[in-house]
Amino acid sequence: MKTPPIVSPQEWEAARVQLLVKEKELTRARDALAAERRRMPWQAVDKRYEFEGPQGRVSLVGVEEWHGTNAFIRDGDRVFRTYFVNARGDEAMGSTWSYLDLTALGRQEQWEDSPEGYPQTAPYEWWIWHDEPRRTDPDRPGLR
Repeated sequence: MKTPPIVSPQEWEAARVQLLVKEKELTRARDALAAERRRMPWQAVDKRYEFEGPQGRVSLVGVEEWHGTNAFIRDGDRVFRTYFVNARGDEAMGSTWSYLDLTALGRQEQWEDSPEGYPQTAPYEWWIWHDEPRRTDPDRPGLR
């Protein structure tokens, strides 16, 4: 694998400081976007949804905790949809992707802008679902 340049501690710190400026800009932009998200109008959810829960059937009003890409808020017996995000928009919610994006090799997916020679595969190719048999590939020692 071809690596980025190997530098002195001083050069590395200078590069880190340059990146830190961009990271702070991103943080401020993310904070501004979050403020805008909090000001989104709400949509009343009038349809009666029902789910099978551990204690039997519950309505949307009876759901205590939500996971996913819809954001709801309950006000008494009324429920409002406040936000929706899909695709890569919900990666910031502490997902595996957020952590992989902080690592030296990233996600290793073909769409990434990575240094030449870095390992890259088609998206999701390396996933191993818990209910699939384990796969092996002699060309990819990390996959077993």
